[in-house]
Amino acid sequence: MKVLIQNFFLLLFISSCSSLFERNTDRDFQVETNAGTIIGINEGDHYSFKGIPYAKPPIGDLRWKAPKDLPRSNETIYAIKYGNSCVQPGSGNLTFALNRDIYSGDEDCLYLNIFVPNNEVAFEKNNFPVMFWVHGGANIYGSGSDYDFSKLATSQEVIIVTTNYRLGIFGWFTSKHLRETADGLDQSSNFGQLDIIKSLEWVKSNIRFFGGDPSNVTVFGESAGGHNILALLSSPLSKGLFQKAISQSGYIESYSMEFAEKGSPLSSEEFFEEDIKFLMESEEIAEKLRSISVEEITKRVIKISQENDWAEIPKTTRDGIVVPKKGIYSGLRNVDPDLVIVAGTNRDELNYYFIQSDYFYDTTLELIRSLKRSEENLKSWIKYRSEIWRFRGAEEPLRAMSKNNKNLYSYRFDWDEEVNSDVFGNYQLYLGAPHGMDIPFISGDFDMGPISFYLKPIIFPAESEKGRLALSELMMKYWANIAKYGDPNVFINGPKWEKFSSDKQQFFILDNPIDNKLSMVEEPVDIDLLLTKVEYDSTLEIAERCIIGWIAANERNELKQANSLDEIADPPYKFCSNFEKDDLIKLFNKVDGRD
Repeated sequence: MKVLIQNFFLLLFISSCSSLFERNTDRDFQVETNAGTIIGINEGDHYSFKGIPYAKPPIGDLRWKAPKDLPRSNETIYAIKYGNSCVQPGSGNLTFALNRDIYSGDEDCLYLNIFVPNNEVAFEKNNFPVMFWVHGGANIYGSGSDYDFSKLATSQEVIIVTTNYRLGIFGWFTSKHLRETADGLDQSSNFGQLDIIKSLEWVKSNIRFFGGDPSNVTVFGESAGGHNILALLSSPLSKGLFQKAISQSGYIESYSMEFAEKGSPLSSEEFFEEDIKFLMESEEIAEKLRSISVEEITKRVIKISQENDWAEIPKTTRDGIVVPKKGIYSGLRNVDPDLVIVAGTNRDELNYYFIQSDYFYDTTLELIRSLKRSEENLKSWIKYRSEIWRFRGAEEPLRAMSKNNKNLYSYRFDWDEEVNSDVFGNYQLYLGAPHGMDIPFISGDFDMGPISFYLKPIIFPAESEKGRLALSELMMKYWANIAKYGDPNVFINGPKWEKFSSDKQQFFILDNPIDNKLSMVEEPVDIDLLLTKVEYDSTLEIAERCIIGWIAANERNELKQANSLDEIADPPYKFCSNFEKDDLIKLFNKVDGRD
């Protein structure tokens, strides 16, 4: 087992490092809102309000329906501890990496959390900028309590809101029978994204009571959270709910309703085939689907996930409700021109997966990594796969939005000052700037939980602390400046972060400011050129070229948004005909550490 490495990256990906402590009731802080009287905690430099319900529990008849408004509570809401996480694999802590045979969370999970700087003047004026965090975790894992953003709130004087949303099969489920028995928003299949929208509506209605400005809301999120931000930008339902948006390592991916119904065992009625095969009426089928217990559903999810690691990834659908019928890109081309939008990625996104891979490394000794392949081979994999991610997650979305919006920024996170030693291996190469590494820099929280004793000296060695803290402070200012002013450069000494446009497709390198590694770069990813480079790259085996080219070709052509499985492209090179597709898929899974 690659326990410690996996656990660290699980923390980056879905994190659960926040702790709960006993509080004195004489430090309670009370707020009167449209939702009712809410009691939070005076934490000294900030107030915390944890576990505020923002919608009715999506249970019973409300399973697989759009979230419903809660009436004003006649009872005081004691927001002093986090609410339930949504149903997900694992125990909600590090046990996930060790045991995927259990699930945690509850269907009753629609709660949000608010962190308010202790500044009475700003509080009374209701003029705190609001930053609304959407957590990552493949839309399968995580919760709003994953990371502690209190330092960002207090140091930058912004309100931070974090939220839960339904995950996995409960958050994304496509059923013609449910649609036939539903009206309005209930006909969607993107219930998790509808939850995010509902929590934003709650914020718009209530955040002024916490000192926040409802007309100045910034949504930001990483990985699946970044994907959900891009989906929000494309959605007609999100209009007026936020004014700025930051997508960190997000990606564009949406599917037709037909594809979702046929192409995913965990996003369609295929999952419940045995339960409904003798039922004829849509009303009967809908009732049956909503009556099956969480325990039974999760038991089946576990079985399918064990058979296919990535069968569980939910499908964001082009439902014509949350996402336009023509896909996310079509919505981005018509994005509000007044929005300020940031989209960026990390330089070495795929190292998140590669570090766990027996294909590249001898992983027997957990923390110690020794390469089984050449450094040149690994570097090629990192470069090509991370550029493909950047193409899909940042540059293509920005190019689409640039047709209608001139307030665009892009970045690449390049921090890579891990340990390089004879004992542990070259972590500056093996990790570099992987997926999720940007989050501690933005939150200012480098406490990676109970395994930090082992990992922190490797990931964040003492000799890099000065530069690391300097970059963290700078990134918090950049993110807060977007929220406050719509311009990252306000009150910043150093290179100017220039805008991205169709004429100048540039991005800002975020790296050690002490070593003067901040700079603007204009190097847009060209998929056609990348495909040519891969075809003739001698550092890669022939089968490896087929896999990378296959991935790139599908990203270029947006065929992940195909209407049927038959529309997925073949590997792009003639020599790939020497390999069976199934064998290439097996090799691909091995490379990514998924076998």
